[in-house]
Formats: sequence, structure tokens, C-alpha cells
Amino acid sequence: MNAAPVVHVIDDDAGVRRSLRLVMESASLAVRVYESGEEFLDAVDPRQPGCMVLDLRMPGMSGIEVLQKLRAANNEIPAIIVSGHADVPTAIRSMKLGAIDLLEKPFEPQALLDAIRGAIRASIDLQQRRGEQESIRKRLARLTPRELVPLKLVVAGMPNKLIAAEMHISPKTVANHRANLMKKTQALNAADLSRLGTIAGIRPPE
Repeated sequence: MNAAPVVHVIDDDAGVRRSLRLVMESASLAVRVYESGEEFLDAVDPRQPGCMVLDLRMPGMSGIEVLQKLRAANNEIPAIIVSGHADVPTAIRSMKLGAIDLLEKPFEPQALLDAIRGAIRASIDLQQRRGEQESIRKRLARLTPRELVPLKLVVAGMPNKLIAAEMHISPKTVANHRANLMKKTQALNAADLSRLGTIAGIRPPE
């Protein structure tokens, strides 16, 4: 997905939202603001790169609850936590839920911008990895159950002779299987074929 990254600001304080919007816009960052976690969760697109600046203490859904719901939905958008009352246990919980930074109010705008730029880079990397994984899974989904057998053995790191013995076929037939697998998966070599299988979740036989 090539959409521009968006910074999502979630804070119940209208003054804070206005202030943070100005900071983002002054740095030429696309920004959207929300007055509650519920509003943000209803609007966020998990395919959109970006990050969120999240207040911990809000009426209704807390910042921690927002993070919990995102992670339960497999949304790994990077989070920067801002709070005037961040205690150590809460900070630890937020970090375990994928927050990459925690800033105590009041904070310097430059410190926030630095954290946001780092979060956006992490988000773009994540989206690229997910795109690669999805492409690989689609390629490997075209393999037949019979073709998956030698692939699992390749992922296990077995050479052709051992694969031949395991499958009760000749090494030449194994080589043909590998060539076919590399063609169908667009792998560059045997090591790349093993890497693609691992990324797609192919597990060696037990």
C-alpha cells in the first residue's frame, strides 16, 4: 500500500488535540485527531502506515484498553504514549503492548516529532514485510500437497540425497522437484526457497 503515513492523535482534551495538530502540520505530517479511543478504533485502517499519539488517561476507554483492542485485532500500528500521570507498571504494560515511546506531559515538541518519525519508519517497514509475506503466501498457496512434501524437507535443511531417501525417489527426481518449486515460488536459489517456506509458515516434518 503506497498511501502516505498518518499520525493519529487520540486525546480527550480539545486543547491538546489542537496543539498537537499544529505541531504535526508544521512538520508537514498528515494528522487526524480523535477525542476518544472508541472513535479512533472505528476509523483506523490497519493497512494504512503511520503511528498514533495516545493519551493514557481518558474518560471511557483508556489508552491501555485501546492498545489491547488493537493488538487483539492484530493491528500493530506503533504507539507513542503521552501522559501526565504515567506510573511504572502502566508504562511497562504499554511497552508490552507495543508502545515504542512514552513521553510525560509537558514534553518538547521536537522530542515528540523525533519519536513520531521513528514510529513512521517502523510502520513503513512493517507494512513492507506484511506485503512481502502476503505475496509469498499467495505463491505457495498454488503448490499441491505433493509439492509441499519436498518443500518441508528443504525448509528442514535436508540435502537432495536425504530428501530422496525420505521420499523413496531418486536424487534426480528431487532435483526436478526443487527446480519446479523454485519456478512456481520465484525463489532465487535453494536458500531463498527455504526462506520463502519459513516466511509462509511452512514447518519441517516432525
